[in-house]
Amino acid sequence: MFPNKSGFPKKLNRNIALSLIVPIMLLAPVTFTKKDIYPPSSPSLVIAINEATYTLANQHDQFYSFIGVRALAMTHLAIHDIYNNSNKQYAAFLVKSHPSQPIHLEMAIIASTKHILNSIYPDRQDTINDLYQEWQQQLTHMEHKEASIDYGKLVAQKYIDYRAHDGHEKNGDYTPMTKPGDYQYTPGFDYVWKPDFSVARPFTLDSVSQFRSPPPPDLASQTYAESYNEVKDYGVKNSTYRNADQTSFGHWWAEFGEHAWNRIGRIVAKQRKLSEVETNRMFALINMNLYDLYLASFDSKYFYDTWRPYTAIHHGAQDGNPLTQGDIDWEPEMVTPPWPEYPSAHAAVGAAGAEIITNVLGTAQVDFSMQSTTALTTEPMRTYHSLDKAADDCADSRIMNGYHFRFATEEGKKQGRKIARHTIDHFLIPLP
Repeated sequence: MFPNKSGFPKKLNRNIALSLIVPIMLLAPVTFTKKDIYPPSSPSLVIAINEATYTLANQHDQFYSFIGVRALAMTHLAIHDIYNNSNKQYAAFLVKSHPSQPIHLEMAIIASTKHILNSIYPDRQDTINDLYQEWQQQLTHMEHKEASIDYGKLVAQKYIDYRAHDGHEKNGDYTPMTKPGDYQYTPGFDYVWKPDFSVARPFTLDSVSQFRSPPPPDLASQTYAESYNEVKDYGVKNSTYRNADQTSFGHWWAEFGEHAWNRIGRIVAKQRKLSEVETNRMFALINMNLYDLYLASFDSKYFYDTWRPYTAIHHGAQDGNPLTQGDIDWEPEMVTPPWPEYPSAHAAVGAAGAEIITNVLGTAQVDFSMQSTTALTTEPMRTYHSLDKAADDCADSRIMNGYHFRFATEEGKKQGRKIARHTIDHFLIPLP
C-alpha cells in the first residue's frame, strides 16, 4: 500500500480539511445586504431569486454538498411550472395543474420560493422571510394575493414531496485499494467525498450510470504517458512550463461550477434581455443538469476509482510504463480535492453549462466579463467572447492546477455535453 505522506492527522476534521483546498472556497463570511437581495440595477425577480438562493447556499456550506444546487434546481423548476401553467410555452417538469382561480404570477413565485427555501434552510427562516418581504414590496398592482400565495405553496410542496428521501445527503464508506492506478488519499485528507450513490435520485436521468464514461487509458499506454507528462510539467507548483495566462485561468476557474455558471447565466440574461420565463428556464436547466452531472460524474469516478496525478507521479516507477518517470517531490499547483480522478467533473460542468446557455441563446458567441471567487488577486477579472472557449479553459484549468490528466478532462467535456443534450432534448422543451 502506498504510504501516507501528507503529515496530517488521520482524524482531521472534515470541514477544516475542506478549507485547505485553497482558494477553492470563500474563506470570508458572506452576509446579505439589500443590494444582494434585490440589485437595484436589475428589475428581474428571477435573477434576484437566483442570486439570493445562490447566496444562501454559499453561506450554508459553500456548495460542498448537494444541498445548494438541489435548492437552486427545485426553486427554478417550481417557478417554471408556475409560469407555464398560466401561459404554456414549454413542457412542465412536475406540476401540470392550472391555478383554480386568477393569481398574481410574481406573488405565487415568491411564495413558492419562500416555502421551498424554508424547508431546505430551516435555520435561515428570518433571512428568507426578509427576502420574501423585500420582493413583495417590489410588486405592483397586487391582486388575488391569498390565491397566489396558496398556489405558490401548493407547487412548492409538490417539489418538496417529490425530492423527499432522494439520497442527496448520503455519504457512505470508502476504503482505498492498493495496486498502481488505484485512488489513494491525497495530502490533507483521510476520506473521500460522497462515495455512495446507490440511493441517489437524479432529476433527468434514468439512473446515475446512464452516461457512465468508458474506461480510462491503460497505465502502459501512450495516451496515459502523454497525459502524465503534460500534467507533471504544467500542473506542478510554480511550473516554468505554464505561461502567466495559464496560471491565471487555472486559479480563476478553480471555483465550483455552481458559482461560475449561475453567475454567467445572470450576466447573459441581463445582456440579452431575456424574458423572465426564458431566464428562469435557463436557470432550471443549468441547475438540474448540474445536480445530475455530479451524480453521473462521481458514479464514473468511483466505478473506475483512479489515482490523482499527485499519487501517480509520486509512484511513477510502479505504473509499468517506460515513458513515465516518477518524482517523489512533485507537488500540484493547488491542493487536490478528495475524490478519484477520472473523469473530470469540472470539465463536464463547464461543457454542459456552455451547451445549455448556447441552446437558450441560439449562439455560443457571447461576450461577458466577470470575477471569480478563486482568482488570483492580481487578475480577478476575465473576459470571454465564446462560451465554448470558456468551457475549454475551465477544463484545461484542472491540468494547470495539477488535478487531472488530459484524458480525464476530454472525457469530462464529452460526458458533460451528452448529459446537457439529454436534458435539453427531453425536459422543459418548447411546445409546438
